[in-house]
Formats: sequence, structure tokens, C-alpha cells
Amino acid sequence: MIKGLYTSAMGMLIQEAEQNVTTNNLANVNTTGYKKDRITFEEFPTMLELRLNDTKLAPGQKFYMPPEIGKLGTGVILDQITTNHEAGSLRETFNSTDLALDNKAYFAVQTPDGIRYTKDGQFRVTQDGFLVTRQGYRVLGTQERPQHLQSMIDSEGNLANNLAPVVIEDDNSLTIDEDGRVFNNNVDSGQAVLKVAFRNTNHLDKEGGNYYRLTDGAALYDGNSVMKQGFLENSNVNVVQEMVNMIRLSRAYEANSKILTGIDERIGQAAREVGAVRG
Repeated sequence: MIKGLYTSAMGMLIQEAEQNVTTNNLANVNTTGYKKDRITFEEFPTMLELRLNDTKLAPGQKFYMPPEIGKLGTGVILDQITTNHEAGSLRETFNSTDLALDNKAYFAVQTPDGIRYTKDGQFRVTQDGFLVTRQGYRVLGTQERPQHLQSMIDSEGNLANNLAPVVIEDDNSLTIDEDGRVFNNNVDSGQAVLKVAFRNTNHLDKEGGNYYRLTDGAALYDGNSVMKQGFLENSNVNVVQEMVNMIRLSRAYEANSKILTGIDERIGQAAREVGAVRG
């Protein structure tokens, strides 16, 4: 009975954690480039139940061994929160500094805490000409031809291949092609907005909802992705799926709560009956 108490309580904790993740996904459904999160679980060790008061020997059995009743699960625990890096749909904005990347490519930006990566391409140009994010982080680019680049940034944030912030001379005459190359008045500036990808996106830690920190490996140039000027990437959150998931979690939480209450009442009843017998 006590095992059931812990199992139900753990189920409620897990469902509460999953509700928090689902709520955050719904809150960011309109956040540019947001990637939804999911919780993964790990099962507690399964216990083997034995019937100890059965003294019968099984055929061919020379000494007594309690017969097996079956296995008893003891619940689950939170393993980790993972991010779904599938690309969201694109929407057209007609803004020359808005950029979107298809596939699983990311922009690289310089923050006070080091290099971070984002799918949010809602950029602007500062008075001194730097292409920056809404938070003011400078967007990184390169002055070398993209097809010649491979490893861009390592996990320590060290830049390679002459990477530098992108500078825009005049955003009114700005053109950025599918390779990320920057043109002003149809003249090639010699810069290209960086497109990076990762061999393993599990090494990306989400920071602040829309930025990622690389914990291992290197950021590589992604020559297969296409950059779209005048577009932004929507979040990959499906509102209907998240709402259905929230309803499922609410019902599961309520069911575990009722089980927990029932077990608690039975334990209390058993304690009272034992006390009455001894009295």
C-alpha cells in the first residue's frame, strides 16, 4: 500500500512538471523561431513480488523457493527536458532585415556571455551599422566565400575563418541572397550572414527561451540551408496538440490525486483498526 502512495505522488510531480513545460510551449506559440520542449522520463526499478506463505514445491523443485507473483512498477522520475529542433513554417514580413533559415540551421550572435545561436531572425541595423537582434546582440558573418567554410565556432566560443559582426551600409538598399551574402545597392559587400548547423543538437542548451549555448562539439557552416530575406520563422508549437496534451495531463493528475487520497484513507483506517484490536 505504501508503494502505491509513493507511485501516485511521483506521478503527480511528473504531471505537474509536464504541465509547466506545456504551458511554456503555449505561451511561446507566437514567439519567432521558438522550439517546443518535451519531458522524457526514466522508470524506477521494477520490483519482483513473491508469495512467501506458499510452501508447496513446484515439480522438480528440491528445496523451497517462494513462487513469483509478478513484477510491480514503482513509478517514473524526470529524466530530462529535450527540445524539438524541427523547423517552423515561414511568414513573409517584407522587412529587409528580417531573415529566416529553413532546415535546422541557426544564426550565430555575439552576446556578453559568449556566442549564442538562435532561429529568431527579427534583426535591425544600429546607428553604427551593425546588424543586431532585438536584444542588441551582433549577428556574426564571414568575409570568406561560404562554400569554403567548415568548422565555424567551437564549444569554447572560439571563432574561426575571419568571423566578424555583419555591418550594413544602408538597410534601405539591403539585399541578402539565399547563401547569406550581403549586397548594398546591388554591390557585393564581401560579407555573408553565417548559417550554422550542429552534428548533434542535443549539445544545445536553451537559454532564455530563444537562444542556445553549445556545450560540446563545433558549429559548422550549413551550405544546404536557404536564407530567406523578408521572412521570419514561426514557432513549431502546434496549439491543438498542446491543448490536448494539457487536458490529458490534467485528467491524469486528478486521477493520481484521487488514488493518493484513497490510499491515505485506507492507511488511516488500517491504523485505527489495529489500535482498536489492541485496545
